[in-house]
Amino acid sequence: VTFEGVKAQSPQGAEQQQHHHYVFISQVVTEKEFLSRSDQLQQVVQSQGFVNYCQKKIDASQTEFEKNVWSFLKVNFENDSRGKYLELLGYRKEDLGKKIALALNKVDGSSVHNKEEHECEFLPSAGGTFNISVSSDIDGLITQALLTGNFESAVDLCLHDNRMADAIILAIAGGQELLARTQKKYFAKSQSKITRLITAVVMKNWKEIVESCDLKNWREALAAVLTYAKPDEFPSLCDLLGTRLESE
Repeated sequence: VTFEGVKAQSPQGAEQQQHHHYVFISQVVTEKEFLSRSDQLQQVVQSQGFVNYCQKKIDASQTEFEKNVWSFLKVNFENDSRGKYLELLGYRKEDLGKKIALALNKVDGSSVHNKEEHECEFLPSAGGTFNISVSSDIDGLITQALLTGNFESAVDLCLHDNRMADAIILAIAGGQELLARTQKKYFAKSQSKITRLITAVVMKNWKEIVESCDLKNWREALAAVLTYAKPDEFPSLCDLLGTRLESE
């Protein structure tokens, strides 16, 4: 931008000379590479070719940080973006399935089949007779509660006797309200390393995860949010986790 002032000659008899001011605007390209990248980005926006653009940036990245940034940007424009985010966080469903299969010793189909046959041996027989005990011990009291349709008392007795599986099974038969109360009681009694995570997942309390998790586990918290949070919940939960990371 340049400025110039020009004095114009006034006609004879005029008291003073007239001044004209001019502003000249010129375009001077000093960052040709920046201008080229700007044009390229504008073309990408017009053509909606964001995935290919991000992939080129990933391929040209010189640092791991830069590569991660473009990788996370790329998944925003892909189908199943949440699934892609999980993969970037290190959670591939295929790999996890293999790990679980190994842990359960289910590498081949025969072991699964054999286990199912083994479990069937312990299923109650449909034939024959069985005794319905109405004694005064825990089993007898549970029986009496079931015979009168009092699922809640039967569940309380199971919880009191630390028979958690029986309590949950009976609570399912007793309806959603009883099941929800039983779950809360179960979580109150259980003290394993993953109890709070299980509680949050079952109760759909995703805010508890992002608010209370150790920040060393921010990847795991984000993975849980990606997996379970509803679309309208997702942005606020991510903001909450991001705020914690910034402040702590």
